[in-house]
Amino acid sequence: MNQFVTAGLASARVVCDSLHKVSRLVSVEVEFPRPYLAEFNTHTRFSRNSASSRAIPVWKRLKAALARPYVPASFGANKSGMQAGEALSDTDQQHTIRNWLIGRDIAVAQAFFLAGGHEEFLSAAQNGGYLDEITPLVAEIDAIVDRYGLKNVFYRQDRGMHKQHANRVLEPYSFHTVIVTATHWRNFFGLRASKMAQPEAQDFGIAIAKAMMDSTPRQLAQGEWHLPYIRVEDREETHDQMVLAKASAGKCARTSYLTHDGVRSLSKDIELAESMKMHGHMSPFQHPARPHEKGDPEGSQGNYSLVWTQYRKLLLDEGDFTKLVSKEDLLLGCRGDQQLADFILAYPE
Repeated sequence: MNQFVTAGLASARVVCDSLHKVSRLVSVEVEFPRPYLAEFNTHTRFSRNSASSRAIPVWKRLKAALARPYVPASFGANKSGMQAGEALSDTDQQHTIRNWLIGRDIAVAQAFFLAGGHEEFLSAAQNGGYLDEITPLVAEIDAIVDRYGLKNVFYRQDRGMHKQHANRVLEPYSFHTVIVTATHWRNFFGLRASKMAQPEAQDFGIAIAKAMMDSTPRQLAQGEWHLPYIRVEDREETHDQMVLAKASAGKCARTSYLTHDGVRSLSKDIELAESMKMHGHMSPFQHPARPHEKGDPEGSQGNYSLVWTQYRKLLLDEGDFTKLVSKEDLLLGCRGDQQLADFILAYPE
């Protein structure tokens, strides 16, 4: 994998770069401020997966928000339209940053209390063996609570809520990691490098373009695979390309070569990929791909150029989860509404 290239508040690195005929397929890991994920996700030619707020422990999100919060590089004056006016004065810039960080501090305290506060954090850390990391974090949050007089503002909870909700309040002040794979990039670069784009969107567009400019694609022959996050150590463990493709999908699901515990584990990658497949989360399987072969399903290129076949398109019923989920589970998902479940199952493909 290549080194990160930074542009403003964004950074990007190419994790896999392949060429077949004249089509270049590139997988890029990019980090940018979380509030601009919606702008990034408007680009439908991209296959992408993100680091999930539902998967990362609250204490890690809290630690990141305190150590490295997202703060806009500069603030422009309010005016009509989608672009800011002239830059605020130096004094207003400083005051705006302070006001912004007050919001961050309140969000940190809120997430802490929503997730269970002292008792749950310290108990989980004691049981998990990471008390040394949690203790200074809790002390820092206690200082925030005292600074703003928040001790009696938040209500005590007998149990903390799940991270899928507690982490959400930190998102405006967080950075976000995405793995994106595509063959069609020009429109994205044209839109995001435009002077009309919001500066943070320009940042991730420029960072990706520079990272790709510095990368040299590897020519793939028939039967070879484009496998993001797969390294030499993985290839030494197995030569089975389909096993490596599945492991690559698992790594893309968590947007990392390593597990959340910071270790390399091909078995854990495969286990995660199997779980994603079982639950109908097929997007990670779009990143691994190989040159198109005779006999591949129609439309096997997915959102790539015609010379490629996505791993996802080789999976049975990859585009219709109703064929994989049981009727009982679907009915539960429909909150017991049999008429709604019947409507979904009868809807034409």
